[in-house]
Amino acid sequence: MNLIIAASSGGITDILRETAETFGWNWKLFLSQVISFCIVAFLLQRFAYKPILAVLEERRRKIEEGQINAEKIKKELAEAEKRYQEIVANRASVRAQAAGGDYCCRANHCQGARGQCD
Repeated sequence: MNLIIAASSGGITDILRETAETFGWNWKLFLSQVISFCIVAFLLQRFAYKPILAVLEERRRKIEEGQINAEKIKKELAEAEKRYQEIVANRASVRAQAAGGDYCCRANHCQGARGQCD
């Protein structure tokens, strides 16, 4: 509806000009602010944004390495637990055999058997 009124009263450009004057819009000031914004955006990208991204990338890499090392340590721990269980089982079987008389007792219990064990 406003377009119809604008077309009949002299055009959209007149309405835009009146609105700009009402709000105090100055094209020279606007252009200088756009240029200033572009300069600041360029400087921030060059001296702030790229270094921050580099730091974030380095941090991401370190976290990834830490996760890989954690997985490696978990595997090593599982292998160590497995070896420990094997040693404990082996030791239990050796004790069971010693209790059964297959091996010599301690020296203070059966000195006569020492000759049989050597």
